[in-house]
Amino acid sequence: MYAEDRKLFFSKDGIIDQKQFVTDLAALRNQLQGAGSICNLFQDRHQFALGIAAGLLNKQAIILPPSLATEAIRSSIADAPAPVILSNNPEHDALAARLSFEAAQPEQVANWDYATALQDNPTEIRVYSSGSTKQPKCNVKTWKMLRGGAAITDQIIQDFDALPTEVGLLGTTPHGHMYGLEATIFATLGFGHATYRDTIFYPADLEAAIEAARACGISKLVLITSPAHLRFLETAILAAPEIICVLSATAPFPQALAQKLAARESLKVMEIYGSTETGSMALRQTAFEDAWSFSAGFELQKVQKTCLATAPHLPEPIALEDEIEQHPDGRFTLLGRAGDMVSVRGKRSRLPALNAILSEVAGIADGIFLHDKRSESDALAIAVVSPQDSSLSESEIRSLVRRHLLLHLDAAFVPKKLLFLPEIPRSATGKITRTTMLDLLRKAGLHG
Repeated sequence: MYAEDRKLFFSKDGIIDQKQFVTDLAALRNQLQGAGSICNLFQDRHQFALGIAAGLLNKQAIILPPSLATEAIRSSIADAPAPVILSNNPEHDALAARLSFEAAQPEQVANWDYATALQDNPTEIRVYSSGSTKQPKCNVKTWKMLRGGAAITDQIIQDFDALPTEVGLLGTTPHGHMYGLEATIFATLGFGHATYRDTIFYPADLEAAIEAARACGISKLVLITSPAHLRFLETAILAAPEIICVLSATAPFPQALAQKLAARESLKVMEIYGSTETGSMALRQTAFEDAWSFSAGFELQKVQKTCLATAPHLPEPIALEDEIEQHPDGRFTLLGRAGDMVSVRGKRSRLPALNAILSEVAGIADGIFLHDKRSESDALAIAVVSPQDSSLSESEIRSLVRRHLLLHLDAAFVPKKLLFLPEIPRSATGKITRTTMLDLLRKAGLHG
């Protein structure tokens, strides 16, 4: 059990310690009496964690929609019994009964070990996949499964020469999606690591978080992020000695960027491999290695051509969508997904490899290959965003991109079609949903 003064959450408003958390938890559990299920939309990580713990302890199924879009929320709670939405946004009143957060008044609530009480709790937490390859899919999780995935974050922190009270977690990724849920919320609930309450996106947000940590006596920070967010934060990270680790997931981490960050003194750069189905399952230091090492008790079993992931916290083996090459030393290399294969005029590559090379073009702010599979030869185009302060014309950027790609790729994979966009419409996790990809393909004239 955590001590009463254990730091669990922090912000510019100060610290939420174990005593305050337990007090708020008791109040929220009472407010939720009578709810059949909970749709947790709280954006503050302290409030969100309270919603998770209260729902589990009350044995009320918890729903985490794939996005905050109205229709995504509506469809995710359509079959839920007597749902109550946890949200501070009055716009959600039209969807179901809503409960906003109110800090509990200080009172004498006995400090108790809710984590042990939740150890074998079977209450469902419904987490949705990103929808990058198909429609978002509901995955049922439990406390045991999510805490098991959060063990990777705990392992990373334990490897540092630091007291637990010195270390804080900063998150740029949504805590309602699998990666952010495990790496921040369950790292706090299950292991007692302090997490920053607000979400970081811009460099100014990161600077504010570091200042808040300093004021709360937290001197060493782990940034839970993704390649899409690192694009904006790279310079701020390099200038912040308080950040001792960058932990990335949700999309392939460009090795050039990983190497640039890892070159900064006292900064460890790690990448997590996992999925919504499995949770976090492996780690690597992308700047120095290609192979992944299993963590959190994961093992692989190969059944014919299918790789099954097993772990003590998973109720059954889970088939991986990725093709994997296992090494004698127990590590593995990702070969990609069948859907990632690009075949143009008899030549083959993989979409993540193409996007990794595109990400290294210095004259663009963002970019992505658009891929339309066809029976004989696939069609490709590129969507790019030019920097706001760029003095280059579209024609000059087009030439810059083409020259860079031809240095690294066969000409078959260098499309003539270049689509200029004000921004790449990524999801909150930095991914491109299948629906968005089809829309971009239509704009590029590759899909009817």
